[in-house]
Amino acid sequence: MASKKDIDLAVYYLKLALPEMSKRAIPTTPENYAVWYEYTVGQNTGLVYAINDLISSDATFSDDINQNLYDQFIAQQQHAAVHHLRDGVRQIIHNLLSQLTNEGSGLHDYAQSLENFASEMRNSTEIGDIKALIASLLEETRKREESTLGLQATLDNMAEEVHRLRAEVERLNEEASTDALTRVSNRRAFDINLDKAISQAKMQQLPLTLIILDIDYFKRFNDKFGHIVGDNVLRFVASALKKNVKGNDTVARFGGEEFAIVLPDTPRAGAAVVAEQIRERIATQKLSDSAENIKLGNITVSLGVAEYREHESAEELIRRADQCLYQAKHEGRNRVVTDQNQEAETEKEEILL
Repeated sequence: MASKKDIDLAVYYLKLALPEMSKRAIPTTPENYAVWYEYTVGQNTGLVYAINDLISSDATFSDDINQNLYDQFIAQQQHAAVHHLRDGVRQIIHNLLSQLTNEGSGLHDYAQSLENFASEMRNSTEIGDIKALIASLLEETRKREESTLGLQATLDNMAEEVHRLRAEVERLNEEASTDALTRVSNRRAFDINLDKAISQAKMQQLPLTLIILDIDYFKRFNDKFGHIVGDNVLRFVASALKKNVKGNDTVARFGGEEFAIVLPDTPRAGAAVVAEQIRERIATQKLSDSAENIKLGNITVSLGVAEYREHESAEELIRRADQCLYQAKHEGRNRVVTDQNQEAETEKEEILL
Protein backbone atom coordinates (compact mmCIF):
# COMPACT_ATOMS: atom_id res chain seq x y z
CA MET A 1 0.00 0.00 0.00
CA ALA A 2 1.31 3.48 -0.86
CA SER A 3 2.35 5.63 2.10
CA LYS A 4 0.88 9.06 2.77
CA LYS A 5 4.25 10.53 1.74
CA ASP A 6 4.07 8.75 -1.63
CA ILE A 7 0.49 9.94 -2.20
CA ASP A 8 1.36 13.53 -1.24
CA LEU A 9 4.30 13.46 -3.64
CA ALA A 10 2.11 12.12 -6.46
CA VAL A 11 -0.44 14.88 -5.84
CA TYR A 12 2.35 17.47 -5.79
CA TYR A 13 3.64 16.40 -9.22
CA LEU A 14 0.11 16.22 -10.58
CA LYS A 15 -0.51 19.81 -9.46
CA LEU A 16 2.63 20.82 -11.34
CA ALA A 17 1.64 18.92 -14.46
CA LEU A 18 -1.89 20.29 -14.82
CA PRO A 19 -0.96 23.98 -15.26
CA GLU A 20 1.66 22.99 -17.83
CA MET A 21 -0.96 21.08 -19.79
CA SER A 22 -3.53 23.85 -19.43
CA LYS A 23 -1.07 26.48 -20.62
CA ARG A 24 -0.55 24.54 -23.84
CA ALA A 25 -4.20 23.53 -24.32
CA ILE A 26 -3.33 19.83 -24.02
CA PRO A 27 -6.39 17.58 -23.51
CA THR A 28 -6.46 15.93 -20.08
CA THR A 29 -6.51 12.33 -21.28
CA PRO A 30 -4.88 9.55 -19.21
CA GLU A 31 -2.09 9.25 -21.80
CA ASN A 32 -1.33 12.99 -21.75
CA TYR A 33 -1.46 12.97 -17.94
CA ALA A 34 1.16 10.20 -17.93
CA VAL A 35 3.45 12.19 -20.26
CA TRP A 36 3.30 15.44 -18.29
CA TYR A 37 3.42 13.76 -14.91
CA GLU A 38 6.66 12.06 -15.99
CA TYR A 39 7.90 15.38 -17.32
CA THR A 40 7.39 17.17 -13.99
CA VAL A 41 9.00 14.30 -12.05
CA GLY A 42 12.03 14.78 -14.30
CA GLN A 43 13.52 11.28 -14.14
CA ASN A 44 12.59 10.36 -17.71
CA THR A 45 15.43 12.40 -19.24
CA GLY A 46 14.62 11.56 -22.85
CA LEU A 47 11.08 12.85 -22.38
CA VAL A 48 12.29 15.98 -20.59
CA TYR A 49 14.72 16.86 -23.39
CA ALA A 50 12.09 16.20 -26.09
CA ILE A 51 9.46 18.42 -24.43
CA ASN A 52 11.99 21.17 -23.67
CA ASP A 53 13.02 21.20 -27.33
CA LEU A 54 9.38 21.51 -28.39
CA ILE A 55 8.81 24.35 -25.93
CA SER A 56 11.96 26.15 -27.09
CA SER A 57 10.81 25.98 -30.70
CA ASP A 58 7.30 27.25 -29.79
CA ALA A 59 5.79 24.06 -31.22
CA THR A 60 2.06 23.46 -30.94
CA PHE A 61 1.27 20.37 -28.92
CA SER A 62 -1.04 18.78 -31.46
CA ASP A 63 -2.74 15.41 -31.01
CA ASP A 64 -0.04 13.79 -33.15
CA ILE A 65 2.80 15.25 -31.08
CA ASN A 66 1.09 14.26 -27.83
CA GLN A 67 0.58 10.71 -29.11
CA ASN A 68 4.20 10.47 -30.31
CA LEU A 69 5.48 11.58 -26.88
CA TYR A 70 3.36 8.92 -25.20
CA ASP A 71 4.31 6.16 -27.65
CA GLN A 72 8.04 6.95 -27.57
CA PHE A 73 8.68 7.74 -23.90
CA ILE A 74 5.89 6.06 -21.94
CA ALA A 75 4.57 3.06 -23.89
CA GLN A 76 8.02 2.23 -25.25
CA GLN A 77 9.34 1.78 -21.71
CA GLN A 78 6.86 -1.01 -21.22
CA HIS A 79 7.96 -2.64 -24.49
CA ALA A 80 11.55 -2.49 -23.24
CA ALA A 81 10.50 -4.13 -19.98
CA VAL A 82 8.75 -6.91 -21.90
CA HIS A 83 11.84 -7.51 -24.04
CA HIS A 84 13.91 -7.64 -20.84
CA LEU A 85 11.58 -10.30 -19.44
CA ARG A 86 11.74 -12.28 -22.67
CA ASP A 87 15.56 -12.25 -22.60
CA GLY A 88 15.49 -13.29 -18.94
CA VAL A 89 13.34 -16.31 -19.70
CA ARG A 90 15.56 -17.27 -22.65
CA GLN A 91 18.62 -17.07 -20.39
CA ILE A 92 16.97 -19.33 -17.81
CA ILE A 93 16.20 -21.94 -20.48
CA HIS A 94 19.76 -21.72 -21.83
CA ASN A 95 21.23 -22.23 -18.34
CA LEU A 96 19.01 -25.22 -17.67
CA LEU A 97 19.86 -26.88 -20.99
CA SER A 98 23.58 -26.34 -20.37
CA GLN A 99 23.31 -27.84 -16.89
CA LEU A 100 21.33 -30.82 -18.11
CA THR A 101 23.80 -31.39 -20.97
CA ASN A 102 26.71 -31.41 -18.50
CA GLU A 103 24.75 -33.68 -16.19
CA GLY A 104 23.99 -36.04 -19.05
CA SER A 105 27.67 -36.18 -20.00
CA GLY A 106 28.62 -36.82 -16.37
CA LEU A 107 26.09 -39.63 -16.02
CA HIS A 108 27.43 -41.25 -19.18
CA ASP A 109 30.98 -41.13 -17.76
CA TYR A 110 29.74 -42.53 -14.46
CA ALA A 111 28.01 -45.42 -16.21
CA GLN A 112 31.20 -46.15 -18.14
CA SER A 113 33.17 -46.12 -14.88
CA LEU A 114 30.75 -48.62 -13.32
CA GLU A 115 31.18 -50.96 -16.29
CA ASN A 116 34.97 -50.72 -15.97
CA PHE A 117 34.77 -51.40 -12.25
CA ALA A 118 32.57 -54.45 -12.82
CA SER A 119 34.98 -55.81 -15.42
CA GLU A 120 38.01 -55.30 -13.20
CA MET A 121 36.17 -56.79 -10.22
CA ARG A 122 35.61 -60.02 -12.15
CA ASN A 123 39.35 -60.34 -12.79
CA SER A 124 40.51 -59.36 -9.29
CA THR A 125 41.63 -62.07 -6.86
CA GLU A 126 43.51 -60.00 -4.30
CA ILE A 127 41.75 -58.32 -1.36
CA GLY A 128 43.94 -55.23 -1.82
CA ASP A 129 42.86 -54.84 -5.43
CA ILE A 130 39.19 -55.18 -4.50
CA LYS A 131 39.56 -52.57 -1.73
CA ALA A 132 41.19 -50.17 -4.18
CA LEU A 133 38.39 -50.67 -6.70
CA ILE A 134 35.74 -50.04 -4.00
CA ALA A 135 37.54 -46.87 -2.95
CA SER A 136 37.58 -45.63 -6.54
CA LEU A 137 33.90 -46.50 -6.92
CA LEU A 138 33.07 -44.53 -3.77
CA GLU A 139 35.05 -41.54 -5.08
CA GLU A 140 33.22 -41.58 -8.40
CA THR A 141 29.91 -41.90 -6.59
CA ARG A 142 30.79 -38.94 -4.35
CA LYS A 143 31.53 -36.81 -7.46
CA ARG A 144 28.17 -37.75 -8.96
CA GLU A 145 26.45 -36.86 -5.69
CA GLU A 146 28.11 -33.43 -5.67
CA SER A 147 27.12 -32.91 -9.29
CA THR A 148 23.51 -33.87 -8.51
CA LEU A 149 23.44 -31.46 -5.58
CA GLY A 150 24.78 -28.78 -7.91
CA LEU A 151 21.97 -29.48 -10.37
CA GLN A 152 19.42 -29.29 -7.55
CA ALA A 153 20.83 -25.94 -6.43
CA THR A 154 20.65 -24.68 -10.02
CA LEU A 155 17.05 -25.82 -10.33
CA ASP A 156 16.17 -24.13 -7.02
CA ASN A 157 17.73 -20.85 -8.17
CA MET A 158 15.95 -21.09 -11.49
CA ALA A 159 12.63 -21.70 -9.74
CA GLU A 160 13.15 -18.50 -7.74
CA GLU A 161 14.05 -16.57 -10.89
CA VAL A 162 11.00 -17.89 -12.76
CA HIS A 163 8.80 -16.88 -9.82
CA ARG A 164 10.30 -13.37 -9.92
CA LEU A 165 9.78 -13.10 -13.66
CA ARG A 166 6.20 -14.33 -13.37
CA ALA A 167 5.49 -11.61 -10.77
CA GLU A 168 7.02 -9.03 -13.11
CA VAL A 169 4.88 -10.27 -16.02
CA GLU A 170 1.76 -9.99 -13.86
CA ARG A 171 2.73 -6.45 -12.83
CA LEU A 172 3.31 -5.37 -16.42
CA ASN A 173 0.08 -7.01 -17.54
CA GLU A 174 -1.84 -5.18 -14.82
CA GLU A 175 -0.27 -1.86 -15.81
CA ALA A 176 -1.12 -2.47 -19.47
CA SER A 177 -4.76 -3.24 -18.68
CA THR A 178 -5.48 -0.74 -15.88
CA ASP A 179 -6.59 2.88 -16.15
CA ALA A 180 -3.91 4.88 -14.36
CA LEU A 181 -6.32 7.36 -12.77
CA THR A 182 -9.23 5.20 -11.58
CA ARG A 183 -7.46 1.82 -11.22
CA VAL A 184 -10.24 -0.02 -13.03
CA SER A 185 -9.77 -1.75 -16.38
CA ASN A 186 -8.88 0.50 -19.32
CA ARG A 187 -10.52 0.47 -22.75
CA ARG A 188 -8.06 -2.11 -24.08
CA ALA A 189 -8.88 -4.54 -21.26
CA PHE A 190 -12.60 -3.83 -21.68
CA ASP A 191 -12.49 -4.78 -25.37
CA ILE A 192 -10.65 -8.02 -24.58
CA ASN A 193 -13.00 -8.98 -21.72
CA LEU A 194 -16.12 -8.17 -23.73
CA ASP A 195 -14.94 -10.37 -26.62
CA LYS A 196 -14.25 -13.21 -24.16
CA ALA A 197 -17.64 -12.76 -22.51
CA ILE A 198 -19.42 -12.87 -25.88
CA SER A 199 -17.55 -16.06 -26.86
CA GLN A 200 -18.51 -17.66 -23.55
CA ALA A 201 -22.15 -16.57 -23.89
CA LYS A 202 -22.29 -18.12 -27.37
CA MET A 203 -20.61 -21.37 -26.34
CA GLN A 204 -22.52 -21.97 -23.11
CA GLN A 205 -25.81 -20.34 -24.14
CA LEU A 206 -25.63 -17.92 -21.19
CA PRO A 207 -27.03 -14.40 -20.89
CA LEU A 208 -24.69 -11.42 -21.07
CA THR A 209 -25.47 -7.77 -20.37
CA LEU A 210 -23.52 -4.56 -20.87
CA ILE A 211 -23.99 -1.34 -18.89
CA ILE A 212 -22.57 1.96 -20.12
CA LEU A 213 -22.85 4.98 -17.83
CA ASP A 214 -21.88 8.61 -17.99
CA ILE A 215 -21.45 11.20 -15.21
CA ASP A 216 -24.10 13.89 -15.67
CA TYR A 217 -22.84 17.44 -16.32
CA PHE A 218 -19.26 16.38 -15.54
CA LYS A 219 -17.69 19.12 -17.68
CA ARG A 220 -19.66 21.75 -15.79
CA PHE A 221 -18.52 20.20 -12.50
CA ASN A 222 -14.92 20.03 -13.70
CA ASP A 223 -14.91 23.66 -14.81
CA LYS A 224 -16.36 24.79 -11.49
CA PHE A 225 -14.11 22.89 -9.08
CA GLY A 226 -11.03 22.10 -11.18
CA HIS A 227 -9.43 19.00 -12.68
CA ILE A 228 -8.00 17.60 -9.44
CA VAL A 229 -11.44 17.52 -7.84
CA GLY A 230 -12.80 16.14 -11.12
CA ASP A 231 -10.26 13.33 -10.96
CA ASN A 232 -11.35 12.53 -7.42
CA VAL A 233 -14.94 12.30 -8.63
CA LEU A 234 -13.89 9.83 -11.34
CA ARG A 235 -12.15 7.74 -8.67
CA PHE A 236 -15.25 7.88 -6.47
CA VAL A 237 -17.49 6.67 -9.30
CA ALA A 238 -15.05 3.88 -10.17
CA SER A 239 -15.01 2.77 -6.53
CA ALA A 240 -18.83 2.80 -6.36
CA LEU A 241 -18.98 0.62 -9.46
CA LYS A 242 -16.51 -1.92 -8.08
CA LYS A 243 -18.55 -2.21 -4.87
CA ASN A 244 -21.65 -3.16 -6.84
CA VAL A 245 -20.18 -5.92 -9.00
CA LYS A 246 -18.79 -9.34 -8.25
CA GLY A 247 -17.10 -12.42 -9.66
CA ASN A 248 -16.28 -12.22 -13.35
CA ASP A 249 -17.91 -8.81 -13.86
CA THR A 250 -15.61 -6.22 -15.46
CA VAL A 251 -15.62 -2.52 -14.56
CA ALA A 252 -13.77 -0.35 -17.08
CA ARG A 253 -13.19 3.28 -17.85
CA PHE A 254 -14.75 3.53 -21.28
CA GLY A 255 -13.46 7.02 -22.04
CA GLY A 256 -13.47 10.44 -20.37
CA GLU A 257 -16.28 10.38 -17.80
CA GLU A 258 -17.86 7.23 -19.26
CA PHE A 259 -17.60 3.81 -17.63
CA ALA A 260 -18.71 0.35 -18.74
CA ILE A 261 -19.61 -2.83 -16.89
CA VAL A 262 -19.59 -6.26 -18.51
CA LEU A 263 -21.93 -8.66 -16.68
CA PRO A 264 -21.47 -12.29 -17.83
CA ASP A 265 -24.19 -14.82 -16.95
CA THR A 266 -26.54 -11.92 -16.08
CA PRO A 267 -29.86 -11.30 -17.83
CA ARG A 268 -31.24 -7.82 -18.54
CA ALA A 269 -33.47 -7.78 -15.44
CA GLY A 270 -30.56 -8.54 -13.11
CA ALA A 271 -28.34 -5.97 -14.80
CA ALA A 272 -31.11 -3.35 -14.51
CA VAL A 273 -31.19 -3.97 -10.74
CA VAL A 274 -27.40 -3.52 -10.56
CA ALA A 275 -27.63 -0.32 -12.63
CA GLU A 276 -30.35 1.10 -10.37
CA GLN A 277 -28.31 0.29 -7.25
CA ILE A 278 -25.33 2.10 -8.75
CA ARG A 279 -27.44 5.11 -9.75
CA GLU A 280 -28.97 5.39 -6.27
CA ARG A 281 -25.68 4.85 -4.43
CA ILE A 282 -23.96 7.65 -6.36
CA ALA A 283 -26.92 10.08 -6.32
CA THR A 284 -27.37 9.89 -2.55
CA GLN A 285 -23.71 10.44 -1.69
CA LYS A 286 -22.77 13.92 -0.45
CA LEU A 287 -19.34 14.79 -1.83
CA SER A 288 -16.80 17.11 -0.27
CA ASP A 289 -13.14 17.99 -0.71
CA SER A 290 -11.57 17.68 2.74
CA ALA A 291 -8.24 19.13 1.57
CA GLU A 292 -9.87 22.35 0.36
CA ASN A 293 -12.81 22.18 2.83
CA ILE A 294 -15.30 22.49 -0.06
CA LYS A 295 -18.80 21.03 -0.15
CA LEU A 296 -19.24 19.61 -3.63
CA GLY A 297 -22.83 18.43 -3.28
CA ASN A 298 -24.19 15.50 -5.28
CA ILE A 299 -23.41 14.06 -8.66
CA THR A 300 -25.61 11.76 -10.70
CA VAL A 301 -25.08 9.25 -13.48
CA SER A 302 -27.14 8.09 -16.42
CA LEU A 303 -27.00 4.42 -17.42
CA GLY A 304 -27.81 2.40 -20.54
CA VAL A 305 -28.34 -1.36 -20.28
CA ALA A 306 -28.33 -3.77 -23.23
CA GLU A 307 -28.54 -7.57 -23.26
CA TYR A 308 -26.48 -9.48 -25.82
CA ARG A 309 -28.40 -10.77 -28.83
CA GLU A 310 -27.36 -13.92 -30.63
CA HIS A 311 -24.94 -13.39 -33.54
CA GLU A 312 -24.40 -9.65 -32.87
CA SER A 313 -20.87 -8.25 -32.64
CA ALA A 314 -19.29 -6.48 -29.70
CA GLU A 315 -19.61 -3.18 -31.59
CA GLU A 316 -23.35 -3.71 -32.07
CA LEU A 317 -23.86 -4.50 -28.38
CA ILE A 318 -21.91 -1.38 -27.40
CA ARG A 319 -23.92 0.72 -29.84
CA ARG A 320 -27.24 -0.45 -28.38
CA ALA A 321 -26.10 0.17 -24.79
CA ASP A 322 -24.87 3.61 -25.86
CA GLN A 323 -28.25 4.37 -27.45
CA CYS A 324 -29.94 3.50 -24.15
CA LEU A 325 -27.52 5.83 -22.37
CA TYR A 326 -28.33 8.61 -24.83
CA GLN A 327 -32.04 8.09 -24.20
CA ALA A 328 -31.49 8.27 -20.42
CA LYS A 329 -29.76 11.62 -20.84
CA HIS A 330 -32.41 12.86 -23.27
CA GLU A 331 -35.15 12.00 -20.77
CA GLY A 332 -33.59 14.09 -18.00
CA ARG A 333 -30.51 12.20 -16.75
CA ASN A 334 -30.05 10.40 -13.41
CA ARG A 335 -31.93 7.36 -14.67
CA VAL A 336 -31.55 3.85 -16.09
CA VAL A 337 -32.80 2.93 -19.57
CA THR A 338 -32.67 -0.66 -20.83
CA ASP A 339 -32.94 -1.94 -24.37
CA GLN A 340 -36.31 -3.39 -23.33
CA ASN A 341 -37.48 0.18 -22.55
CA GLN A 342 -36.23 1.23 -25.97
CA GLU A 343 -38.04 -1.61 -27.72
CA ALA A 344 -41.26 -0.69 -25.91
CA GLU A 345 -40.88 2.95 -26.95
CA THR A 346 -40.27 1.92 -30.56
CA GLU A 347 -43.39 -0.30 -30.61
CA LYS A 348 -45.44 2.54 -29.10
CA GLU A 349 -44.25 4.95 -31.80
CA GLU A 350 -45.12 2.42 -34.52
CA ILE A 351 -48.64 2.01 -33.10
CA LEU A 352 -49.14 5.78 -32.99
CA LEU A 353 -48.07 6.06 -36.60
